[in-house]
Amino acid sequence: MRMRHDRRRKTAPGLFARGVVFFVALLLPLPAALSGAELRLFTDSAPRPRYAVSPSADEDALRLVDLEHSYPWSGGGGLDLGLAAPEDQEAPKPQGDTAPPPETVASPAPKKFWDTTTTLWTIGALLGGVGQAIGGPIHYGTIPWHFTDEKYFQYDTYAGGADKASHFTVSSGVSRLLYEVYVHDGKTVDQAFWLAFATTLTAGIFVETGDAICVYGWSWQDLSADLLGDVSGLLIQRYGLQDTIGLRLGPADTDIPPAAIGSSLPYLGHDYTNEIYVVDLKLGGAITRLGGQPGFARYFLTSFAFYTKGFGYQPPLPSRYQSVGVELGINFPAILDDLKVPKDKWWGQGLYAFFNFFRIPYTQVGTYYNFKTKKWYGPSAPYHYY
Repeated sequence: MRMRHDRRRKTAPGLFARGVVFFVALLLPLPAALSGAELRLFTDSAPRPRYAVSPSADEDALRLVDLEHSYPWSGGGGLDLGLAAPEDQEAPKPQGDTAPPPETVASPAPKKFWDTTTTLWTIGALLGGVGQAIGGPIHYGTIPWHFTDEKYFQYDTYAGGADKASHFTVSSGVSRLLYEVYVHDGKTVDQAFWLAFATTLTAGIFVETGDAICVYGWSWQDLSADLLGDVSGLLIQRYGLQDTIGLRLGPADTDIPPAAIGSSLPYLGHDYTNEIYVVDLKLGGAITRLGGQPGFARYFLTSFAFYTKGFGYQPPLPSRYQSVGVELGINFPAILDDLKVPKDKWWGQGLYAFFNFFRIPYTQVGTYYNFKTKKWYGPSAPYHYY
């Protein structure tokens, strides 16, 4: 029996391929730039105090001339006991070399906005979008531009909404990465925010443009998920909430029983059965923001999880289902903090980026609700088909 492709669906890159763009961060150190300035209490151009030698032995040997113009009352430079002739005598002409002019320090030239680092990272992110965009046309060929109404999380959609969760999470990860790169490269927080926003959204537009000329079609739902993920990731970084809120995805490998598949065949693209998406509340940051002392709780986080099983087949599997769950997991970045992993080294930044983006399997316990069977299942539910 040969499958008929009378529906149009959108694809998304596999978990590993999507992570490649994100983990380019492992290849580039992100040192912070520091600058210093010399502190001077007084200027070098102030008049020197003047002293005179009296010609009469009955008078003091030295007397101060022009006291009101002398250091430090004049706001002048350092104390220098230069000798001057009495007022009724001609002052001797200075002998030898005169004092050198004060040293001037040139102000550094303003840094270009499109420097090498900013340019390369921006181009790299856009090329990632182009790479995803040409995948469909290369594999399936091109057809005239068209649109597809994929809906969002309805049960009768081809991925049950997992594709939208994927677009949201990946876009948030890319925008967070670019924001950190731009800030470490010297951009202001506002510059980093808007440049990361524009770059991530443009990459998503490239992907939809490629899909519009192949069997998938342009999906406004996908682009809206990209937009929401883009903004969410940037707001987390812009307001320093990464110690409290996280957005991650992870593998959840699951074998679907042959009896459940029957005569159905895999549909176009990715079925998302082997992935799970979570929104985290990190206990350490949350308790601290509420004025408490998190203590040992800082090593844990709670998560809202979402995944689907059995979507991506034609005819659709009657047993396919969507699930949500609540988890208690390990907060690996908090452990990195206690281990003093440096955030100003490329390998340290890479470790933080990895654990802030990927959910590590079997490092959490939870309970999950299956909307098809209307039952709750235990901690291993994301790795089984019910």
